[in-house]
Amino acid sequence: MTKSRTIWPKMSAAFVAQNLTGHKILGLATAAVLYLISLSGTATVFYSDIERWETADLPEAGVFNAQAVAKAMTDVRAHIPQGNKETILYAATPTPDYPRLVAGIGEDVRVYDAEGNYAGNGNHPATHGLTELHYQFHLPSTIGLIFVGITGIAMMALILGGLLAHPRILKDAFLWRLNSTPRINRADLHNRIGVWASPFHIVIALTGALIGLSQVFVLVTALTFHKGDTIAAFAPIYPDVSAKGHDGQVMPDAIVKALTTLKTRHPEADPNYVMVNNVGNDHETLSINAEIPNRLVYGDEWEFDAKGNLAGQQHLSDGAAGQQVYASLYRLHFGSFGGIWVRWAYVLLGAGLCLICTTGMDIWLLKSAQRGRPYPRLHKVWTAFVWGAPAALAVATLTTLTAALPFVPVFWGQTIALSLAGLAVSSQSSLSKISRYVFAASLLALVIGHVIKFGTASVSQTALGLNLTLLGLAALTAGLTWRQFRKPSSSL
Repeated sequence: MTKSRTIWPKMSAAFVAQNLTGHKILGLATAAVLYLISLSGTATVFYSDIERWETADLPEAGVFNAQAVAKAMTDVRAHIPQGNKETILYAATPTPDYPRLVAGIGEDVRVYDAEGNYAGNGNHPATHGLTELHYQFHLPSTIGLIFVGITGIAMMALILGGLLAHPRILKDAFLWRLNSTPRINRADLHNRIGVWASPFHIVIALTGALIGLSQVFVLVTALTFHKGDTIAAFAPIYPDVSAKGHDGQVMPDAIVKALTTLKTRHPEADPNYVMVNNVGNDHETLSINAEIPNRLVYGDEWEFDAKGNLAGQQHLSDGAAGQQVYASLYRLHFGSFGGIWVRWAYVLLGAGLCLICTTGMDIWLLKSAQRGRPYPRLHKVWTAFVWGAPAALAVATLTTLTAALPFVPVFWGQTIALSLAGLAVSSQSSLSKISRYVFAASLLALVIGHVIKFGTASVSQTALGLNLTLLGLAALTAGLTWRQFRKPSSSL
């Protein structure tokens, strides 16, 4: 009788043990950072909706209008602050996912109605605080991108190491012993999510690493071969096709002309970003980024001179394979393709990644306790951190929204305070229950604060969906917590 074959390679016990040890060490070293990046990344999938929710009382423009775009950009130019050092004036045009006309320069963001009339300040510091936690971990820009890119490599190593450390991966594909010990329960949850969601998690880790570490590559290339010129270093991907003449300032009619020319020559292109470059000197140029239907690239870019004459196209959507791959990383990483259901799938799979990060540490803590080496203080801090970090995101958003407090110090202060507060709770079971209720309460407080600030606008089409989602998550967390801990014997 011949042995049945399996598509999973046969591995020696020593090889499995080595992979498991490496997986454990790397996981313990990076668990907290990976959890925060995964948590913020899961929320960032809906960043455009969060941005609209944060400014719920401002109007939606709805339909793209070239004259309105030109009028809005002219208004921004008229309100450039004294001492401005920014060189790009931009406008984000209405799209189905973000039906607003927004224009600005630097940190000054202004929202306009469908005719291009100024409607209000569009600054959204809470949304920035959330996205910058994911993009750069609240570190200085380049350093943060590199740091997050390195965590993407660590995540890749953990995914692959975890798969290789699981020789029964196919046999145990549906194993989840719900009525077993907390450690076994968490191990099964960790392994099942890790296996079934691994294709998605590999894509997320790989694209995140490429986005972050491409900055390192460009910086090194610029310093080595281009005397520090990062634009020249990026030329193989983003070729310089800008206008070379000196035509002065980009006027409103030039913006309308450029948008009209693009629509005539490329009717399939949907403009979503317009930029005036080199603002304030005698060589302003115009760039238009546009989405291309049924393509994964985030868009293609066309360059115009100050008179609105077409100068060139970067060909990100139909150029070399490397260009198209790089231009597709952002949409692939954040799920900004395929509509609302793709984004919800990214949220669910991102939540699974958060669970993998948290259960990995739980497994080690519970296993150590079973072997007679408990770490009760670390266990309490970890449990309080797992629930305290998302609660801190809600609190930081609430205080930024209602009291204009700075997001970053409030978030980190709350995260540290809630994590350390776990040491004051008598038992691990009580701490787990209290922490979950604190998280649910923070979401409820956030919705109440939003309603108080915006009144009827908090139940408008712009904000209602997100507020209902927050209330639903709060109710689900509180309900599951009550169900799990209603019996005195309930444990973690």
